[in-house]
Amino acid sequence: MDDFKDLFKKSEKQTGLKTYDEIQKEQKKKKIIIISAVAAVIVLICLICIGSCVGKRGSGAKARANVCNLARTYAERGEYDRALNKLDDYLEKNGDDQEVWDLWNSILDMKKAAGGDAAGGNTYNYGSADGNGGAGGYPDSLKIDVDTSGISSAMQDSLSSMKSALEESSKQAEENRKAMENLVKLQQEAEEKRLADQQAEAAQKKAEEAAAAEQKRKAEEKRKAEEEALAKKNAELKKKIDDVNNEIQLGQTALAMGNIEEAMKHFNMADSLVPGEAGSSFKASKESEIAQALYEAAQKTNDPQTKQQLMNNAVAMAQKAIAANPKDAAAHYILAQDALDKKDYNTALKEMKAAVEYDPNNYLYWYNLGKIQYTLKKYSEAASSFTKSCELNANFAPSRYNLGVTQKVLKNDTAALTAFRKTIDIDPRHEKAWLEQARILADRGDYSGAIDAYKSVLKINNINVQAAMELGNVYYQKKNYADAEESYKRALTMLSPSENMTLTKYNLSTVMFDAGKTADAEKYAREAYEEKDYLKNDSAKVNIIYNYALMLDNQGKVDSAIPLYLEVLKLNPDHLKTKINLGVMYMTLDPPDVDTALSLFTQVYNKDKNNIEANNNLGKAYLLKEDYENAVKFYQNALKLDSKSNAIRANLAKAYAQAGQYDYAKSTYTELLKTDKENWDAYIELAKVCMQLNDNENAEMYLVYVQEKNPMYRKAEISDLLKTISE
Repeated sequence: MDDFKDLFKKSEKQTGLKTYDEIQKEQKKKKIIIISAVAAVIVLICLICIGSCVGKRGSGAKARANVCNLARTYAERGEYDRALNKLDDYLEKNGDDQEVWDLWNSILDMKKAAGGDAAGGNTYNYGSADGNGGAGGYPDSLKIDVDTSGISSAMQDSLSSMKSALEESSKQAEENRKAMENLVKLQQEAEEKRLADQQAEAAQKKAEEAAAAEQKRKAEEKRKAEEEALAKKNAELKKKIDDVNNEIQLGQTALAMGNIEEAMKHFNMADSLVPGEAGSSFKASKESEIAQALYEAAQKTNDPQTKQQLMNNAVAMAQKAIAANPKDAAAHYILAQDALDKKDYNTALKEMKAAVEYDPNNYLYWYNLGKIQYTLKKYSEAASSFTKSCELNANFAPSRYNLGVTQKVLKNDTAALTAFRKTIDIDPRHEKAWLEQARILADRGDYSGAIDAYKSVLKINNINVQAAMELGNVYYQKKNYADAEESYKRALTMLSPSENMTLTKYNLSTVMFDAGKTADAEKYAREAYEEKDYLKNDSAKVNIIYNYALMLDNQGKVDSAIPLYLEVLKLNPDHLKTKINLGVMYMTLDPPDVDTALSLFTQVYNKDKNNIEANNNLGKAYLLKEDYENAVKFYQNALKLDSKSNAIRANLAKAYAQAGQYDYAKSTYTELLKTDKENWDAYIELAKVCMQLNDNENAEMYLVYVQEKNPMYRKAEISDLLKTISE
């Protein structure tokens, strides 16, 4: 090496180059500049990252800050791996801390900027293993030339990297913010839906309670009038009646305070004080009044045990009232409601009929009778009961709405629509009436009217899932794919994994497919398939699987589609469309599996001889097998079933030609071209048929016609055919 230095120095004097020592000094100077630049970048990056770490507050903030500070300190000392390991330990437990991830990425960038391969940041090896360089120094051969002009560029690259990292961090933070907003939105919508459902139930209950209060007021007025009539007889009887009423009042007060035992003492005392001379009707009316007080208290409590206790006492008192007066309508009503709670619908029906019989002008009794009859599927009788309730009180919305529901079940859609519209006239915010009106209009094909009605539902309750889903269906029927997609996606934001979510994804996939959004369509079809187990009905599952297979099939993903089609056939061995599609796929394999395809098409044909697709595809399969007789037979069948299909007509002509029946082929192609004058393939194939019939004049005419009208279409083939004719 010393000899080399001497030789080098000698040559320096002869050539005027820089001395060896000057070059060594210059290289050392450049090295210092590079290290200084890298250190500056490191400091800048660390300052940025410190702000991220120090900015965190809350539980564990001190421990977190210590980790960040240690990592920063190690990084400043060049111990990058140690810094990264420290952050790794923290991130294993706190993997969602984006700011620490940002620090981790920054230190990794610092490590790369300092040399990339340095394990701890303290050792640099710029030499090589071939003996030209020392471990830890520059090669003596001076073959490495450090260009200081790149320092500025390196710093700029580092700053750009930092900027990119910060932008990525900001982007991630924005995505996290949006995700949190969506989560909050979903939670808010779920809560709004729950409240909306509660409000709808409360509105129904409020209407029924108002009706019950009105009937109670009328009953009390009637009782008071009867008592006054009795009291006129003598003062002693009046005092006894007052004592009875006083005990009933004390019992009602005790009920209001939740003291059932005390209430029953007063009620039983009242019952025992009823004067015999007042008559059985009076006794029954007092017992009925007590029974009603107990029944109302039972309806107001949320405690099942308390409710049952109150109902038992109410039923016992109602039975006493009926024993004293079999025509006490209110007592029969209470017995009917008790039977309903126990799902004893036949007893409920008998008791409610009795209530209606003995108080025929009570619209609430008719309404409840209609509900029981509807539950028992006595729809005609239910319609009559609801109609009677509407006649007695034209402004009672629940009767009108339930009349509409019953008429709809009876397929009397016009009457149902009228009932729903009258319900809305009574209560413009009756969400269910708007929804049912929308459904009837959609079934009638009045899509514009249905859309308006669905929108009214969503104005009342903007998280009504059914309305959003069904609105999507209507938009789809109108081929308004953008609005259909929006409606289905709106529904999805309100759904948790369920049957409705699966079906909505299925619907969304079909909309997107028809709109040409193939990738998104496949995505939702796949998600629906993955969630198919939420569906209880096998036929619905079949639709989901078939839809996903069809999406893949249409994109040419044969290997993925075939197993899905086979899965459909496991659930429904008679799914004809699957057999058709599967058969077509087998024919397009390389090489085609014609026998399997033929078997599938034959199965469909045996189930439905008028299936156009089965006949047409049987023709194709037999044509591939060169069984021209059967090919012609099934193409003829298909054409009989769809005489306007030029595609089938072209297939038949092709079969005739391959069977050597050129006259039939010529006639069929000629017939095709009468209605499809730009079917260039038909012209060319007809020309070939004419050539087989030695009708070169017409053959040339057809070929020249294609050349003139569509010069580039099968250009080389036409040229060859014309050359053959001219020869």
